[in-house]
Amino acid sequence: MKSLKRTICGFCVLSFFSGVLTLPLQAQKFVWKADNDGWVLSKETGSYKYEKFFAIGTWHVPGYEFTDSLDADEQSYQENAALFKEKSDPFNMLFITPGNEKDYMSDKINILNPFSPILHCYLNEKSGVPEGAEKDYYRSRFIKENVNNPEFENYLDSEIKKILETLPNDKYMYSHIDEIALGGVSKWAVPPVVGAKINERVKKQDKNSLVFVDLLGHCKGSTYFFEQRYQEKYGSLPEDPPYELIDPEARKCKIPLLGFAQAHNGNPVYQFSNGEYSYTDYDFETLKSVWYENTRLVAQAYKNCGDVFGINAFRDFFAYPELSGITVDALKAGLGSKIPVWIYFDGNGYAKPSTMTEQDYIQNVKCQIYTSVIHGATGILFWNDWRKTPEVFDALLPMLKELNENLHIIKLETKDRKIDNDLHIMIKENEKGQKYIIASNTSKTDVISFDIPGKNKKELLPLEVYIALI
Repeated sequence: MKSLKRTICGFCVLSFFSGVLTLPLQAQKFVWKADNDGWVLSKETGSYKYEKFFAIGTWHVPGYEFTDSLDADEQSYQENAALFKEKSDPFNMLFITPGNEKDYMSDKINILNPFSPILHCYLNEKSGVPEGAEKDYYRSRFIKENVNNPEFENYLDSEIKKILETLPNDKYMYSHIDEIALGGVSKWAVPPVVGAKINERVKKQDKNSLVFVDLLGHCKGSTYFFEQRYQEKYGSLPEDPPYELIDPEARKCKIPLLGFAQAHNGNPVYQFSNGEYSYTDYDFETLKSVWYENTRLVAQAYKNCGDVFGINAFRDFFAYPELSGITVDALKAGLGSKIPVWIYFDGNGYAKPSTMTEQDYIQNVKCQIYTSVIHGATGILFWNDWRKTPEVFDALLPMLKELNENLHIIKLETKDRKIDNDLHIMIKENEKGQKYIIASNTSKTDVISFDIPGKNKKELLPLEVYIALI
């Protein structure tokens, strides 16, 4: 999943500088800010009022093909425009490859994702930094040591200026290096100070911009924790990777640096055997504890890298929908309650078992989404596997239409929140004093009963979501 996603994102950014002619799009400039209650606020130019913005974004639109070519004729244009509108209707923001914009996309916010190629283009030019299977270790050390070098700052400023000079419109935001605390396309974590430096240089030229940070692709651990633990004991990292401190079997693996991926307590993320690797298994109670603390500490360390934060963990969320709520709790514990959280979900069946129907899978994803909202997420994003046909995505769209219809409830003031293992409840209240309940049952097997004040007992089926006026 990660290599596919990043390859495409890298292509998007490289295309951005290739001089592809794009159509001028008309859209009002968005002005962003975060409030003190975990929400992103937005307003368009000319408006005096900021409004709560609930993000519903997607990378790729399965069933619609983005292209930098002009349509052959008016009929083709109308057909493609209608297809795009149908497939993208529930979303308010998209990752669109620069050069692939069409005028019928102008109501969508464009998520720009240029920073991984920018960083690695810089590192590619640095002679003396060793290559090979351990190159990401050396690159991380080099860029950390040179993060305040005026040459690096000037390079970032120049690249950001290029982006701003070639924007297709003024309706955009940024996405930072994907899974930055895992390393992005690297096998060693991008240092927090480097992520913060990129954010600093963006805000220097584009001060009202919004930067989303996808911290992790799972919360089982990272080389970041090995580095922190090593520095606490020995000081700075040694010149070469200290393989003597990890499982010797890791060196037989084609990605030996994975041996340095650890949880906050030093437990290895991976097990190695005969040159292969697999995740360390945990019982769920242990996983919850490790997951929460890893997420909290990473969020705390990387909080200066952007404005909005999240993670993606598609297979883990599918296996344990409760983790979507635990993830939000941990992010807020690390970032502070005022920082908005947007969580990534699977939009096209990357984690779906082959024997499961599309509708059953989307019911699981729906439960994940509303559970994250109950815990305080104020936006969601979707990653879609290019290798898969769009059946799951097509089943997702009606659920997202329903979500849009419920946004007026989600944006209300939160009056109460109760979490009891697999039962998750949020109470919202409008200006008239009317109250709404949003509840989810993250158990895959058990029916859960609970009392609604002033009403009868309510039963939630496994993975059921319940929204009602009370």
